[in-house]
Amino acid sequence: MSKNNEFLNVQELKNGMVIKKDVIKSGKLLIKEGSIVTEELIVRLNKAYFLENIEVDTSKELMPKSAKEVEIQKVEETFKEISTGLKEMFAKLDKTKENKVNDLRAFSEKIQKELNSTEIVINTVVFKGSGEDSIYRHGVNVATLSALLGKWIGLEQSKINLLIYSALLHDFGMTKLEQKISEKPDILIEEKYKGTKQHAKIGYKYVESIPYLDKAVSYGVLMHHEREDGSGYPLGITGEKIHYFAKIIAIADELDVMNSDEAYKNERGPFEVLEIIKEKSLNKLDYEYSKIFLEHLASYYMGEDVLLNTGEKAKILQVNTNNLSRPLILKDGEFIDLSKNKHIYIKELILN
Repeated sequence: MSKNNEFLNVQELKNGMVIKKDVIKSGKLLIKEGSIVTEELIVRLNKAYFLENIEVDTSKELMPKSAKEVEIQKVEETFKEISTGLKEMFAKLDKTKENKVNDLRAFSEKIQKELNSTEIVINTVVFKGSGEDSIYRHGVNVATLSALLGKWIGLEQSKINLLIYSALLHDFGMTKLEQKISEKPDILIEEKYKGTKQHAKIGYKYVESIPYLDKAVSYGVLMHHEREDGSGYPLGITGEKIHYFAKIIAIADELDVMNSDEAYKNERGPFEVLEIIKEKSLNKLDYEYSKIFLEHLASYYMGEDVLLNTGEKAKILQVNTNNLSRPLILKDGEFIDLSKNKHIYIKELILN
């Protein structure tokens, strides 16, 4: 057991602690492993008259809202700084390739430093997307999400470093296309502009020639649009033939593109985006990586305030990864299972 894990009764629980093992009573799941302790969760346990001790991680305490907002702003500023640096590096990449590994290493270190506050990073990257910047901030977001997934699937540190390099560079080729094309995310415009499908090859050509850079980095760039069923590009390869860096980047890329397009996101709602990743994991994206990604992400939606289609506000208490868009919520003191109340759905997250 981790040194931060303790067995506490319901009365000893505090906001921000993390449930480390499914809480079960009479064979029924009350609280899923990974849930963050909130006032509402404590109320739910009390109503169920749960008297046994619960294993929790006590290292994570819920920050006051003002402090959380400050932390989010700090992460946002760091990511803007990295985005600017990435833009400057891209502008010089075709002129000189010297010291680019040092630049990538510096960017990677900054990103990984922020990953110590995963909750804040999720709020900044996953919930908000990359906005209008579909190349540089998008690259930073994809690198961040890729690093998180790499960590969750158990990659060693040296591989995570290389994965971040690859994700930062994955859309470099878009900067070498005509300006009118590269202003939009590649996934959203690839059908309209067939020329965008060349960006993976173009990027690969530049990245593989960077001195002292591991070949895995260029493979991630080349293959990030390949799909498990062979429907991707530029090689049209399948399954095992796709480098695992590219499989990871593909998932992060899809999520950030969908979350960054406001019209797309507003039309579907925040959880529909996760549902699309889940659906694509059946034949397009790596199934195991997608499953791990969604299971971890889902826990960070717990405790978030949401706006319902009824115009009312509620709080997410529990997310079922088998039915992502229909979580358990708390509205005006009432527990509502959206899987059983089909007429109610989450319209949007209420963000800081």
